[in-house]
Amino acid sequence: MHEEIYYPFARRFFEQAKHTRDIFILVLLLASLDAMAQLGRYQADIRVWPQDFCDTIAIQWERDQIYVPVTVGGHSYRFLLDTGASQAVVFSGTPLAEAPRVSSLLSHDAAGHTDTVAVVQLPPLQVGKSTLSGCHATVQPRGLGTRGIDGILGFDLVNSGLQLKIDAKAGRLIISDRPCCFDHEEWVTPLKYRLSYHVPYIDVIPFGRQYERVLFDTGSRNFFSMNVDRFLEAEEQRHRFDRPYRVEGRTVGRHAIGHGGIEPLGEVFFLRLDSMALGDCSFSSVHAITTQGGSHIGAALLRFGAVAFCPKHKRMFFQPYGERNMRVDNKQLDIAFVTDEQGRPQVGLVWPEGTPYRRGFRQGDVIIAIDGRPVLSLPQFMRWPFEPGRKYRFTVLGTDGRRRDIEWVRLPA
Repeated sequence: MHEEIYYPFARRFFEQAKHTRDIFILVLLLASLDAMAQLGRYQADIRVWPQDFCDTIAIQWERDQIYVPVTVGGHSYRFLLDTGASQAVVFSGTPLAEAPRVSSLLSHDAAGHTDTVAVVQLPPLQVGKSTLSGCHATVQPRGLGTRGIDGILGFDLVNSGLQLKIDAKAGRLIISDRPCCFDHEEWVTPLKYRLSYHVPYIDVIPFGRQYERVLFDTGSRNFFSMNVDRFLEAEEQRHRFDRPYRVEGRTVGRHAIGHGGIEPLGEVFFLRLDSMALGDCSFSSVHAITTQGGSHIGAALLRFGAVAFCPKHKRMFFQPYGERNMRVDNKQLDIAFVTDEQGRPQVGLVWPEGTPYRRGFRQGDVIIAIDGRPVLSLPQFMRWPFEPGRKYRFTVLGTDGRRRDIEWVRLPA
């Protein structure tokens, strides 16, 4: 296709070119076509041995994240299970990233950035009693949220035809290649999922009659975040809804960090949803924020029930641990940190009604010291050994160039 369609067009262009500018444009065109030819296609052809199996694997459920033990070449690794990732991820500079390179792919991150990344074929992975071969992984820089993990397992497990059940309460992941492995279990109304960029999207009703297509993303710790443009559209129709939500504050800020960078500044709304519907289940007292990225439900959903995927019919099932009407009462996000141009921790977002704002933090403040000790980078700040209940003195550099000291208990007792 590349030679039959693109190159004849380029050849005709060259024959008609009369000026140096035209030839320069042609060179750029051919360079871009060669780059496109090097991009591989998404593949989800993981092979499993043994076949006709159903395996239960012990997982770790920590701070609303799912960690799966994986063995590669006799070495033990800790992988994050991330349904928001289209396929596995390994980190540049690590041994797994040295696997044979097979192609490149366009990668889309949480902040809306797109980049071309290398794709490698991993050695066979031992997950529980099963061996997975043919796994492809993108090679990406290690991000801030990847401390303590060696890689990521993505949704290509499901796209390859495997059924998954994630039960965080029981601390187990069930994997099977049998097409009807979970049919005997009791579920709420099955949710049809649709694939976009090879990851699962489902429909929820965050309030009133507002249907919202959301990514189910276990790589996110949030319960629910809503695209700001979609929220503003709903705001215009608020008169149609009966007490659907409350706006607990609004500001300008940013909080999403992807491997390609930070999202731009934008308006952020802090919400409290009175009743959010997921199939036959409802969730009350849900704190949420808006985002410039896509709407999504995160792994915090697994606090309230198990989730399973059936790829044959593209169904996602939710199995509540208790009643179908659940009260969330999650804490509102009161402050979020990003990086400034020098890589230092900067307040990207602060809730006007929260404690950090009352203590004196403002959007754009750069943290330069804690109790007199210099803070040089955001990773250093994230690793700071804060003690619950202890008050610390934060020295910040404001957007006006002035330094201020703020006393704050970083982690409440």
